[in-house]
Amino acid sequence: MKALPFLLMILVTATAVADQNSVSPEALIEAEYRQYIRDFIAKDYEAIASHFNPPIQRTNFEGSVVFQNTEQIKRMYQNVMANIQKGYSYSEIDSMDIQSLSLSTYAASVSFTRYNAADEAIFEGRSIYLFGNQSGKWKMFSMIEAERE
Repeated sequence: MKALPFLLMILVTATAVADQNSVSPEALIEAEYRQYIRDFIAKDYEAIASHFNPPIQRTNFEGSVVFQNTEQIKRMYQNVMANIQKGYSYSEIDSMDIQSLSLSTYAASVSFTRYNAADEAIFEGRSIYLFGNQSGKWKMFSMIEAERE
C-alpha cells in the first residue's frame, strides 16, 4: 500500500513531462515571442531581457552589434524606447512564420506594426529572430532587421 502514493507520483510526473514534450517548438516559440511583445509594450526591460539567451547579435541596416549579457540587452532596449517613433503606444503582430533550421534552431520571420494612442499606424517593420533551446527553453539569440514584404 505504501507503493501506491509513489506510483501515483511517478504517473503524474510522467504525464506532465509528456504534456510538455507534446507541445511543438513552433507553438512554444510563438508563445515566447508574444510574451516578448507584451513586455516590449510595457517597457519592462528585465522581462524583455529574459526572452534572450546571451550573447545575442542584433543586425540592422547599419551593421551588427553583439550584446554579451542581460545588462547590455536591457540598456539596448532602453535606448530603443528612447528613440522609438514619436507617439508610440503599442505594437501588433501582422504575421509570423516560424521555420525549423535544425532540431535546436528555429527562425521566426515577424511582420509588425507600431501604433500611436489614436490607433494610427506609425511604423511597419519586419524582423527575423533566431531561437535556440540551449537553456531548456526557446530563447532568442539573434535579431535581424529585414525588408517588409
